[in-house]
Amino acid sequence: MEYIQAGQMIRELRRRKGMSQEQLCEGLCEPPTMSKIEKGRQYPNKKLLDALLVRLQQNAELQVPVSAADFERAQLEREIVSRIANKEYDLLELAEQYKECSQAMSNHEMQFYLFTQAIHLIGINRNWEDSLEKLEAAIQMTMPKYTAGEKIISNILTSIEFSILNNIAICLWFLHQQENAVLLMQQLYNILNSYDMDREEYAKRLPMTAFNLSTWLGILKQYPNALRIAEEGIRCCIKYGKYESFGDLLYNKGFTLLCLGQKVDGEKSLRKAFMLMYACENSKSYEVFRDDITKNFGKDFWADITNDILPESWNY
Repeated sequence: MEYIQAGQMIRELRRRKGMSQEQLCEGLCEPPTMSKIEKGRQYPNKKLLDALLVRLQQNAELQVPVSAADFERAQLEREIVSRIANKEYDLLELAEQYKECSQAMSNHEMQFYLFTQAIHLIGINRNWEDSLEKLEAAIQMTMPKYTAGEKIISNILTSIEFSILNNIAICLWFLHQQENAVLLMQQLYNILNSYDMDREEYAKRLPMTAFNLSTWLGILKQYPNALRIAEEGIRCCIKYGKYESFGDLLYNKGFTLLCLGQKVDGEKSLRKAFMLMYACENSKSYEVFRDDITKNFGKDFWADITNDILPESWNY
């Protein structure tokens, strides 16, 4: 597709949305650049074009030529995202390779670079304070008005913006800023349900967001809300066949049911959760939740719900 066609499409979509050029491009590029793109006088790189289309709530795949540096960075970005998905957080070498490609980084590329550094600090060192600093610098590359504790102005986020804000919330929680953490995670949860976003993106993000939010609300003893959100996350897992967070959400549901005095249903949910963790060989989550149950309800209760469903090697 020719660039002038892409520019014309962006202009037409923007006008249909009733958006000004300044509203569309805020944090992404300067208004004069936006004007040149719409008139076909300047070629946007693919990351800028993708970000503009997300803000316009479009999933169209527009093909644009890329430089060698763009191509190299795209390959490195895929590798970094893949490693994060596999919980491999030693990312500094890849981050520096990303930075040292032959051309200067755009705002979007600098945003991804800072995000990668922050995830390395979280995953390797649990350095929440320095990670938060980098994440806030990253989000302000495209959302310059973002401030912790305030409402997110836009309800349309790119994939990387969502990931950055999600990790900001996690950092805030571990830095004991619980009110701001819950507020931000609640906003992300609401954003996921507020507009017709890509179903694959929704199915990938909602269960983990629901798990984090329901966990925190449970810790704060807001049990009815924690239960509602855990159940919505479970329904999403089933509907879209995304089961990575399924066992964790079943656990949260069972735990909150017990706290609400619904012992029979709570035990059923916990049994399902632990059987699923055993089937998936998810010993890490299992051990965390086992310790949580024994701390809150005692070893006898733990034995009652697990002795007949789990092998001795997975029990006390």
